[in-house]
Amino acid sequence: MDKIKFLIGKEKEFLVKPSLPFGSLEIDFLDQLSKELMSNREAKKFSDIISFAFWCRKKNIENLKKKYSSSETRVGLGCVFHVTPSNVPLNFAYSFAFGFLTGNSNLVKLPSQNFLQIDIFCKAIKKIVKIKRFKNIIKKNLFFKYNSDNKILTQQLSLKADGRMVWGGDKTIEVLKSFKTKPRTKDIFFSDRYSFCIIKSSSINKCNSDLLQKTIRGFYNDTYFMDQNACSSPHLIIWLGSRQQNKFAKEKFWKELFKIVKEKYLLEPANIIEKYSSACEDLIKYNFIKNFQNYENLIYRMQINKLDENVHKLNNKFGYFYEFDCNILDKIKHSITQKFQTLAYFGLSKKELKDFVILNNLSGIDRAVPIGSSHNLGFVWDGYNIEKQLTRVIDFY
Repeated sequence: MDKIKFLIGKEKEFLVKPSLPFGSLEIDFLDQLSKELMSNREAKKFSDIISFAFWCRKKNIENLKKKYSSSETRVGLGCVFHVTPSNVPLNFAYSFAFGFLTGNSNLVKLPSQNFLQIDIFCKAIKKIVKIKRFKNIIKKNLFFKYNSDNKILTQQLSLKADGRMVWGGDKTIEVLKSFKTKPRTKDIFFSDRYSFCIIKSSSINKCNSDLLQKTIRGFYNDTYFMDQNACSSPHLIIWLGSRQQNKFAKEKFWKELFKIVKEKYLLEPANIIEKYSSACEDLIKYNFIKNFQNYENLIYRMQINKLDENVHKLNNKFGYFYEFDCNILDKIKHSITQKFQTLAYFGLSKKELKDFVILNNLSGIDRAVPIGSSHNLGFVWDGYNIEKQLTRVIDFY
């Protein structure tokens, strides 16, 4: 354990005391954290921190409590070990909140990269636990860093856990699965997933300026907000309509998106090179790419004329999109595999989407959300009900 750098909490004081989900102390703590982050000048520079602060305010958590509460008597599993991705600064905060609200003690492995968001979050926690009412919370929650290559340490932490939440690639999960755990340890593995977008072209063509702006800003948040690194960020856009409808919709959509990206997005020189190299590789490797458009390096559009079961491999970053035209939704059903997680949509009804998934017996798509909501985390994610996964039922007769 001497290889660990503890940012919050002390190993010797760590306590495992399972409690009821959505306890009033836990809800008040997160609400206080929300207020602290919202009032922090540094935090306001980072939209992901403000998004988390908005998510963990008391009103939202109370709504989640109503939605997921049941007549069963549930308590936390005990100790949950969180392994979070290195390229998404605040994924760990949501993972912690899930474990915390379900009545668990938490061992939270932070990203190895030195994100400023992590420093701001940790400073806020340290300030709040000085409040007398919250002083014991720090004993149930440890936040730390260590080298991910240290498999012995990960094995030791896995053995302490009653539950593990692993957010990472398939390779990371494969390694974690090989480690010995307690017989009753519950694992929730969030593996490599693929997300896409369906836009009904006639709806884009008919919508007014305000709705168009709202939709495109939402699409910007879904994609550029995390450089398309998040598993819920769309990479593929399905344009649904006739050839003429799709043509007009795309011209309208990309023109407006380019204005927003040019105003708001900073593309680092290293990322320009990576993006260009990926385009060269795609054009050499895939014969189904029929057109490529480049908007001052800020937007790459790859028009493809074929979809197959390997479409999830088309997943570049920094504003790099693949487009496919079709006039009937069922034409894409054979390409939807278990790799597909989030479907962001515009112009379609919930019934249309539900029928598409259920009637076609699709093995993929765990969530369908309006454009702009791709990154909204809830207690159901990747098809798991996290509240039920991180608790156990006590049956009283």
